[in-house]
Amino acid sequence: MSFKIAASFVHEYNDLDYKIEKEKLPALVINDSSNKASVHNYPFPRNISDFFDYKSIISGLMPKQNAENFKKLPRFGLTGLAQCGNNLYAGSWNAVYEISKSDFSLKRIITNQMMNDLHGIYVDKEYIITVLTGKDTVVFSDFDGKIIDHFTIGNDLTVSKNINLENIDWRFLSKQFRGATGIWHFNYVQRFGNEIWLTARNLGAIIVVNIKTLKAHIRTINQKTVVLLHDGLHYNDEYYFTSIDGKIIIASEAKQSKFNPREEIESINNFSRDMVCELIRLEETEFGRQPNWCRGLACNKDEIYITVDGLHGSDLSFGLVGLKRSGEKIFETRINWQELGKAEFLRYVTGFDVEYISK
Repeated sequence: MSFKIAASFVHEYNDLDYKIEKEKLPALVINDSSNKASVHNYPFPRNISDFFDYKSIISGLMPKQNAENFKKLPRFGLTGLAQCGNNLYAGSWNAVYEISKSDFSLKRIITNQMMNDLHGIYVDKEYIITVLTGKDTVVFSDFDGKIIDHFTIGNDLTVSKNINLENIDWRFLSKQFRGATGIWHFNYVQRFGNEIWLTARNLGAIIVVNIKTLKAHIRTINQKTVVLLHDGLHYNDEYYFTSIDGKIIIASEAKQSKFNPREEIESINNFSRDMVCELIRLEETEFGRQPNWCRGLACNKDEIYITVDGLHGSDLSFGLVGLKRSGEKIFETRINWQELGKAEFLRYVTGFDVEYISK
């Protein structure tokens, strides 16, 4: 079977005022079934004038009158990945890129004022769903960038709509501090019917929101060791997560678990318990070491695809890795910035998300 693995990546420069908006920059690596890799470049309009320079390929709201240029330019590159129909969709700092799956050429840049610091994205035939991460706000847009709806999850799990958020052009605001933004710091977003599932890095669990009742609750995982939960994916009735310190967590409903015979004891229903998990440590697989970073996630049958390395202060490279659930390494593709551009100006380059694309 012919398939491709897409991995998005981001990079940041030491000089936060280093302006290269008029260039196309590398941001997507495609690994095909013969393990050949190709890197694709895209334009990244940042400040207000750039949006007008690329107006011909932008769908959605142009910069608002109250918009101001960045005080500090944020990272460049593509973030969360999703696919729908013939297109691959990729987040950036301030937009969602619509990319052809046939040749990975850019079709459109879809944007509105509530797209900022995009992490995971979700796309179906009805919506493009993004998260205004720094405000813990889920945003529903159409394919022309129009905002359909949005809601914010408070620290007490209340779900409300703050219409005033639409008055700010978030696209031109950069993060001014290190570490996670928002109360929850949502990374992955997925929709299951009337439910939105959000992985919350700051909580190490999942927030589930019913979009009909606007009620939220927490799903927890019976973690057996310290984890730094990052990305999450539902696949074949199980839930896959990455931990940024080099772990893959596979969770299932406690009553359905087949991981460990001890989970099947007769008295299990006497206790309060949510999801239970299997833990894969990368250093215990054929990959053979603990990476300095781990994020992005895609699955196919018994195979798991992730990106590794790229932490601030490390080598300017990252890896796209395929593993079987048993720990066998299928492939590792290394992306070294020296092969892509001028490395002396860079602060870091790191993989962000992964998508399995079948033909």
